[in-house]
Amino acid sequence: MRVIITGGSRGIGLAIARQLSISGHELLLVGRNGESLAEARTALGGNALVFTADQTSEETPDRLIIYMKEHQFQPDVLILNAAAFFDDTRSVTEPKGEELERILLANVVSNYNWVRTLLPLIRQGEYPRILVIGSTAGLRADTSLYGISKAALRNYALGLREELKPAGVGVTLIHPGGTFTERRVPNERTAPDRLLEGSDIGLLVAAILSLSPQAVVEELTVRPMLGDTF
Repeated sequence: MRVIITGGSRGIGLAIARQLSISGHELLLVGRNGESLAEARTALGGNALVFTADQTSEETPDRLIIYMKEHQFQPDVLILNAAAFFDDTRSVTEPKGEELERILLANVVSNYNWVRTLLPLIRQGEYPRILVIGSTAGLRADTSLYGISKAALRNYALGLREELKPAGVGVTLIHPGGTFTERRVPNERTAPDRLLEGSDIGLLVAAILSLSPQAVVEELTVRPMLGDTF
């Protein structure tokens, strides 16, 4: 299959890319940092296309379509992984309203625009699927703007699943708990066994894409054994 991964140059996105590459899928990684994308491509043995762009820009999906046509890349699967966590106050009363608007643009509105633009191409795929990477922060009482955005993303993904059923496009929503990435590393407050491995999410995605065409994993939650870390 041919798979687009947003935020594919590092963290969970790169972990997914590694596992899908091992499984033989053709990949197109999207990210805002060209250097990181080049490093990711090298890590994958040079067997991936990369596209540098601001994923929150409304123009980016249209530009990506042009790029895919140039490289004869007809996507089957769209993995919406890119996300932002701008505010560290862990408060839903202190940040200004524009901070909420900013994170909703990055984590919800941009994904909406990606699906709206790329859906016609995904519909034509041999195994049309959209995978949305959410967060357990969107499932619990989480005092952060990030939690608000991921809860909104969940509502959108569930609605998307219902609307695309008749079209034969499967939508899967995955909620990872705290995960070991470049941004979140074990330290004096978080022991290594309190974080998931990025490869855990990669293995789950690879398994989901190996199911029969009539099977869809609708919503999946995976947490560290001892529960969430904040």
